[in-house]
Amino acid sequence: MNKNEHENIAESFLSAGFTESEINLALSGAARMRAEEQSFAEYFSQNWSRAYIVSECFYVMINKAAESCARYFESLGDDEKNEKPNTFTALTRLHKRASQQYLEIITLVKAGFADGAFARWRSMHELSVISSFILKYGEPVADKFIEASETEDRYDWAMASNAFRENKRHVTFGDILKLCDLDVDVWKEDYTVANQTVHASPQGTFGRLGAQDNGDSLRSGYGIAAPAIQCANTLALVSSMLFSLYPDEETVEKMSLAAKLLDALTEIYYNTHERLFPE
Repeated sequence: MNKNEHENIAESFLSAGFTESEINLALSGAARMRAEEQSFAEYFSQNWSRAYIVSECFYVMINKAAESCARYFESLGDDEKNEKPNTFTALTRLHKRASQQYLEIITLVKAGFADGAFARWRSMHELSVISSFILKYGEPVADKFIEASETEDRYDWAMASNAFRENKRHVTFGDILKLCDLDVDVWKEDYTVANQTVHASPQGTFGRLGAQDNGDSLRSGYGIAAPAIQCANTLALVSSMLFSLYPDEETVEKMSLAAKLLDALTEIYYNTHERLFPE
C-alpha cells in the first residue's frame, strides 16, 4: 500500500468515527494478512507448482476436447442434430458450469483453502449426478430441465423421466441420486465429508481438512490434494458424458490425452502430499 492509499483509507476511517490507534491496528493487521498470503504463495510455488501446472494442462485439454465436440456437432446435418438436441444443450451447459467450478476449486487449492475447495467440489459432484440422470432418461427430461431454468423448479423436472410415482409431490436430489447411472458408492464417503464441510456441522468445524492435527492455520498445503484430485476426476466424468452423445475421432483423441494427464495429476498430488506430510 502506497502513502496516498494509506492516507485515503485512514481519512475514510476517521470520518466514520475511528480513532487513529484503531485505524493503525486495523491497517497493521491487514498488512500481516497480505504478508501471510505472500508467504503461502511462495510455499505453494516451491512445493506444489508442478501439480498445479498439471491441473492447468488437464483443464486446457478438456476444454480443447469440448471445443472439438462442439465443432463436430455443428458439422452434423439437421437429422443427426435433431436426435438429441435438448440432451446435448443441457449437458453442454452442465459441462461449462463444471468447468468453471473446476477453476474455482483450483484457485482455492492454490490459496491453501482445502475446506473451501472441497465444499465447492460438492456442487461439482452434484452436476455429475444431474448429467448422468439426464443422459439416462434422454430428451423429455432434458427438455424439462431446460424449461425449468425459467422457473423456481429445482428437481421436479425429473418427473418427465416417468421413474417416479404420479402422485409424488416433489423430487429431491436424493431421489435423482438413487436413479442416476453413477457408481454412487465410490463417491459416497467424499460427498459426506463435503456436506459436513459445507454445513455448520460439528465434524466440519472440529475436523477441518486443512488443519493438520487440528491446528489453527488458515492457509495450509495440508488437505489440498484431495479436492484437486476429485475435481479433476469429476470434470473428466462430466466431459465423458457430454462427449458420448456425438462421439468423433478428434474429441476421443483429446479426451484420451486428458485421461493420461489425469493419471499423472493424481500421482503428482498424492506423492507431493506424502513427501510434505509423511505421517
